[in-house]
Amino acid sequence: MILILILSLALAACSSDGDDDSGAATPAPTSAPAAASTSAPSAAPTSAPAAAPTAMPSAVEPKVDRLVIAMPPPAAEGNQPNVDLGPLTIFQLRPMQEWLVGYGTDGEFEPMLAESWSVEPDGFSLRFQLRKGVQFHNDAGEFTAQDVVHSFEQITREDSIHPHARIHRRNTIEVVSDYEVVFRLTRGNAEYTNQLSRQSGSMAITSKVDFDSLGGEIDLGKRPVASTGPYQYESRDLGQAITYERISWEHYNGTPDFPEIQMRWLPETSTRLASLLTGEIHVTVLPEDQAVQAVAEGHTRIRGPITQQRTWMAMYGVYTDGDAPSGYVHPEIALHDVRVRKALNKAIDRTALNDAFFGGKAQLMIIDKMPTSKPYFNPEWTRNFESEYGYDPTAARTLLAEAGFNSNNPLEMTMRMINLSDYGGSEDVQDAVAGFWSDIGVKVDQVVIEATRFRNVNREFGWTDLVTINASSNFDIQAWRVYNSHGVPRGSLEQTELNALHDVLTVTMDEPTQNDLLRQLGDTAFPLHTQVPLFWLPAEMIVNPEIVASWPYPGSISRVFSHFETIKAAR
Repeated sequence: MILILILSLALAACSSDGDDDSGAATPAPTSAPAAASTSAPSAAPTSAPAAAPTAMPSAVEPKVDRLVIAMPPPAAEGNQPNVDLGPLTIFQLRPMQEWLVGYGTDGEFEPMLAESWSVEPDGFSLRFQLRKGVQFHNDAGEFTAQDVVHSFEQITREDSIHPHARIHRRNTIEVVSDYEVVFRLTRGNAEYTNQLSRQSGSMAITSKVDFDSLGGEIDLGKRPVASTGPYQYESRDLGQAITYERISWEHYNGTPDFPEIQMRWLPETSTRLASLLTGEIHVTVLPEDQAVQAVAEGHTRIRGPITQQRTWMAMYGVYTDGDAPSGYVHPEIALHDVRVRKALNKAIDRTALNDAFFGGKAQLMIIDKMPTSKPYFNPEWTRNFESEYGYDPTAARTLLAEAGFNSNNPLEMTMRMINLSDYGGSEDVQDAVAGFWSDIGVKVDQVVIEATRFRNVNREFGWTDLVTINASSNFDIQAWRVYNSHGVPRGSLEQTELNALHDVLTVTMDEPTQNDLLRQLGDTAFPLHTQVPLFWLPAEMIVNPEIVASWPYPGSISRVFSHFETIKAAR
């Protein structure tokens, strides 16, 4: 029955979601690249070269003045990147924002507003040499150390909902001069360079002068605080679109081709496809069946070179509590039983999902957060995947029966439905997973939960037996902290066995030791079924080749859309 449902969903796929980035316009690819090749290093580098960031060639005359990019709407709109937004919602402001550390289209750190950086003698604090002569939008003056301090103060505000806020609050910042600052860390943080970078979207640099001129509180009734990107804010139609215009002066990284970029919120994939075919929009993301249709009608695919984006079903409700006798907040819930988690995994036919919704291009995820190309990856996980996670509905029913669930006492799960902006068809994938689980006797209640409520309840450890689809381009160290540990922000299923390893890993700056700890984490987590892994996905956009010639971007940034300044107009 579920196979018929999958086929029908794949043919319809008109109530979905999508969002992905890419490199250069190409014909439809015949295969997906290996998972998660190049990525930003985990540990803070001992130094960074002062080489110029990825350069943009001189602008050419585009065929349209305004490039329209359609995507699903963000979970929340906001004008304060360090207070109101986070890594999964910052994409709405990316055209105007810059960070201390850049992230090149090859997936490597590079200079941005910092020309170089280095680790201090204490082994974990970071010193930054700032770029001189960079101008803020809105006549807000030149970028200096005071703006770094201001941005740090914003993300560390008590009312900041940015998920990295609590991490930054542990640190202090020291101004050495107008163009030199030191972040004083109280302990090692293997992620901190990344948490100051374009890749993570954490601590975007905004103007202190402009913030003060706007009165200090920047709600949606005002414009965003000035930043330093090659595009600046023009207007926002709340719930509909946000538009940017090219700055009138020469940016240190060159001049973009398009005078304006509009990000238009279109939640329905069918609407995005129709708008693309009629020329109303020029770039979008689509589920595979609609992407095939668009390519057949003359559009092209642009794919990011780094297959680091992952999608999985996250399980919520298993929160650790060191003060509780059991070690857990809700020891009585079904997801606390590893047999239940294993049954949910073995109920899913991943091959059918891949064929139906990703055209067979997705790469099977063996273990969540851990790409097969990394040195810490254990080949034993691949060899044991079929027995632990492989499709076997009979075994899944047996596991549920052993856990005490049957037709008279069915397992009940809540599935939070999300229209992800990372790739097309996420709602259809969720429907198919719910169908697989229903086939083994699980009662799945598919519901929509508003993002703020979901986050607030999770902070109070209030969810029980809840699952939701997720997608992200973070992995290994950051992803373990976010999704499977008692470290902030307490993102998903926790296990006491993993917390001790996580605590050592997050303060370890030595890469070989990090790899040893990551292998131990994987060895421990694999038989515990801490998530429902699905796929590594290639980042891909569909473009009108009459308008867009290429768009180099890494494909390894959450919510995918990035590097807007590199979009090249068709000649």
